[in-house]
Amino acid sequence: MSIILTGQVFSLMGSGIVQFSIIWWLSRETGSAVVLSLATIMGIVPMIVISPIAGVMADKFSRKTVMMLSDAFVAVVTLVFIVLLSFGSPATETVLILLFLRAVGSSFHQPAFEAAMPMITPKDHMVRVAAIIQMLRSGIRLVAPMIGALMIVALPLQDILLVDVFTALIAVLSLALIKLPDLHSVKQQRSTVKGYLQDLKSGFMYVYHWRGLMILILIFSFTNFLLTPMLTLMPLIVSSHFNGGAVEFGFIEMALALGILFGNLSLSLWGGPKRKIVIVNAAQVFSGIMIAAFVMVPSNLIFYALIVIILIGISSAYINSPVMAIIQTCVDKRMLGRVMSIGQSLSAIAMPISLAIAGPLAESVGLLTMVWVPGLISMLLGVASFFIPSIMKIEDHGLLATADSETASDAISAADPDPAE
Repeated sequence: MSIILTGQVFSLMGSGIVQFSIIWWLSRETGSAVVLSLATIMGIVPMIVISPIAGVMADKFSRKTVMMLSDAFVAVVTLVFIVLLSFGSPATETVLILLFLRAVGSSFHQPAFEAAMPMITPKDHMVRVAAIIQMLRSGIRLVAPMIGALMIVALPLQDILLVDVFTALIAVLSLALIKLPDLHSVKQQRSTVKGYLQDLKSGFMYVYHWRGLMILILIFSFTNFLLTPMLTLMPLIVSSHFNGGAVEFGFIEMALALGILFGNLSLSLWGGPKRKIVIVNAAQVFSGIMIAAFVMVPSNLIFYALIVIILIGISSAYINSPVMAIIQTCVDKRMLGRVMSIGQSLSAIAMPISLAIAGPLAESVGLLTMVWVPGLISMLLGVASFFIPSIMKIEDHGLLATADSETASDAISAADPDPAE
């Protein structure tokens, strides 16, 4: 476990530093808001389009191999970028294509990594491990931009890009040192287009026929839809409501990251309650209240707003890590890659739709309304979840043990006759 996590920390840190550096380089070279928006879209589109296919690959082949190839692919794309830079500044369109390809590699890596964790983690420690992983990712999001900013001042972009190549190599080598069990034998794999489509369909049918799992994923995605505008519009909220500037906005960003870190640290030490879904729903309620309370803070008391943001970060950790642990422990391991990718894809789809609606709507109803109304809706979703039996009983399913998931088991059989455990 420690070997694979160490390798992945290096890989994520390298990718974070390089991604920040590329975006800043694009901003400096083009000075175009349109280009920066396109760069963001290049990172989202693969998550929407490719994630379901990546989930099938994670379930169909060795998850270790998928992760190694994904890391290696990103490193190769980065090497191509380095070569192009050696001949001068490449065209903006070329850089956007390279960003898209990097995101493709990440889209294959994430479901394979998350599906591999239950294979090497005892069930009783899944919340702790999920919290540790989320804590590491939060720490990297906090530290990588600072390191990237220092490096881009001192080094040319080509040298910074080499960081990604070396950290990817560390990740590949660390994966080569561990052994993960294969869930399928070679003769059971179907490599035809029809076979892939059937596997993909079985993943969607699995989620569709397991009512509690489907509702949980939809609530998660809808919450992402509701709260994306808050994070996107935060610079305007800081400047217009709290009369702050870049420093105050930086404090808000740091407070959120610190809250997430502290929440995941406490979960990693505690391990969470036996009934994880209870704390997920309670955290959803608390998070919604805090989000609504954030814009109720008087404009001259931004210190209290920072405390609220820290509490939002903590509650976010108490939602995300237990939900990840629930899915990783309850979903059939043969379907886990597909289930993870479906959730990832739905959440990714929610972001651009939400942003497209939020901009015009904020101008008509006001910035603060775009925060407290979604916050209250999020709170009500948490309250409602306590009264939805299929959600409250989701941890009782185990490996599809109840009648609510019997049809889902049939979906597996249709896609994988006589599967090997």
